[in-house]
Amino acid sequence: MKDLTSLQDQTLALGGVLQACRTVHEIAQLGMTSNDQLVSAIDTIFVINPKETIEVYGEIKNVFQGLDLLSDLLEDWSAVPKSAPARTAATIILLERRLQRSALMINDIREGIAFIADERERLSLTTGSPEITRQLSMIYKKTISQISPKIIIKGQPKNLSIGVNTERIRSLLLAGVRSAVLWRQVGGVALDLLFNREKILRCCEELKKLE
Repeated sequence: MKDLTSLQDQTLALGGVLQACRTVHEIAQLGMTSNDQLVSAIDTIFVINPKETIEVYGEIKNVFQGLDLLSDLLEDWSAVPKSAPARTAATIILLERRLQRSALMINDIREGIAFIADERERLSLTTGSPEITRQLSMIYKKTISQISPKIIIKGQPKNLSIGVNTERIRSLLLAGVRSAVLWRQVGGVALDLLFNREKILRCCEELKKLE
């Protein structure tokens, strides 16, 4: 695969944010999601120092649904307020900006992820296992969840009352923050969504053709 352009990197990372948020709301509404979606999103949390943006996601196809959602939203701005994943993604991007003000909280998150990564390897745990999502959920709850505004996920009460679902949701929100960090690092800014809308739309299509 040829090297991605700067705007393609930004588009991929933003697709990653939306992919995680879409999966969050799928669990909240349906009580389930595919294991592949869950694992590919959570795996991004453990890619700490990638040489290229694509390394975070493994394969572009792992972000296809996020890219599709991004395309839909850019084509119809009126759909943004109606889209729960889009609203959650916007809040995640805001929280990530505020997270950067707290070096202590960032360090706590890094240390927590490093510990879980070691445990995952030592115990041969899969990324989507209840033990991993439980520990990642606790990191989110102790750190990002303490920043305002808090993310409120609405869904079917019976689904949100199941412990493993809430742990998966928090883990996925953490994955969303990870992609938001990446988006900022590769030069993503909110104004690009307005002024480079057509270019980002083209990037969404170009990325899917690269796979």
